Amino acid sequence: MSSVKYVNPRKLCSLITGVLVAFFLSHARVALSDDVLTLADWLLEQRNCHEAVTEYKRFVFFNPKGEKAAYAFYKMGLAYRSEHKWEEAVDALRASILATEDPKIADERRINLATTMIASGNYSLARLELLKVSETPLRPGSLYFYGIASLYMSDWNAARDAFGEFYSRCAHGQMTDRAEEIERILASVESSYKSARLARFLSAIVPGLGQMYAGDWSDGLNALALNGLAIGLIANAIHRKDYRDATLVSSISIRYYTGNVYNAEVDVRKYNESLDRENAMEILQLVRSDEPL
Repeated sequence: MSSVKYVNPRKLCSLITGVLVAFFLSHARVALSDDVLTLADWLLEQRNCHEAVTEYKRFVFFNPKGEKAAYAFYKMGLAYRSEHKWEEAVDALRASILATEDPKIADERRINLATTMIASGNYSLARLELLKVSETPLRPGSLYFYGIASLYMSDWNAARDAFGEFYSRCAHGQMTDRAEEIERILASVESSYKSARLARFLSAIVPGLGQMYAGDWSDGLNALALNGLAIGLIANAIHRKDYRDATLVSSISIRYYTGNVYNAEVDVRKYNESLDRENAMEILQLVRSDEPL
């Protein structure tokens, strides 16, 4: 004869109550978390970035995984970016990319990450992120910003290739004209550079001539005057057969002579960097209206 196991009604009631409480608490937490996310979005819309970040962090603490967590990290990154907190923005945007399972969303956020890096001056890492964007409708956006980062790095070949491919994907003629204009500007840049080697050679032969070649006439004339004076003093001392004074002046003036050769190279570098900035800004102004939305 089988025995029926007796169940204590009080224990059964406690068990059912515990299950119901756990069920309602879990749903209440989800509802509360959604309210936190809604509040954070509202704070960000009001440009209260600091408080928005606090609420996004609160949401992620209780919901560390899933697409909502990825979204919270993304909006947190935008909030940090609005405050120019670049390092925190980059970390949050990277976390959002890692947390999402949607490749298209990951690519969209990767472009946002790259533009944040460009804004913070980290052009090399920006280009690395843009190279990770897959061959999707977002690819033209990655090409555009790759070209922008390359301009800031004065990497003209990379800028030429990126913008060339970007505009080749645009159908109408205005975009083709834009690519041709960029090519004209870049060709002008490359043909306008000064040679540091030539500047050193010129200043070694005639002190100050290298600086004048680089466009720094004041430094060039100053170097010519100082070194000319030193040569005159040395020649005068030799003419008087005062070799001691000649040696002393020579030991002092050699410093000005070598500095003159070095400064010629520095002036050429500054000239080329200034040329880079001017032409990069010209191209940036040209392509600004074509930024992909």
